[in-house]
Amino acid sequence: MEQISRYAMKTIVLVEDEDLVRRLVSRLLEKEGYRVIEAGTAEEGLEILSNGEKADLLLTDITLPGGLNGVELGRRALEERRDLKLICMSGSGEEEMTSDLLKRAGRTAAFLSKPFSPGELVKTVNGLLDTAREPLWVVDSFEARDS
Repeated sequence: MEQISRYAMKTIVLVEDEDLVRRLVSRLLEKEGYRVIEAGTAEEGLEILSNGEKADLLLTDITLPGGLNGVELGRRALEERRDLKLICMSGSGEEEMTSDLLKRAGRTAAFLSKPFSPGELVKTVNGLLDTAREPLWVVDSFEARDS
């Protein structure tokens, strides 16, 4: 009997401009049973999310080419999709740039500092997608929800 991953029905939009990093992260997540949709720019990621693609998690680098960075992509994505989970990643010490966004998203968001191990990536992704609770914050008005 074939074993089906508990994550088989979960979709991740991965936004990373470095081809090698994007392919590696994508393969790691696919091995865990996730469906991964790749994008190389924030604009491509936003287009995927705006076109009605079912996604459970946005995993984005902070520093991206073009007009949008990962923080702005995350903010816009969460405004449109309140049920979306978010992981921001960076190797440039940019966690401070994301702190406001991550606080507002509450327990539905995380930061990964590059380089990270495959285990750290999988643990962070699985941890966010295992949470069945609603977001703690309403992103457009930034008001806390009553539990």
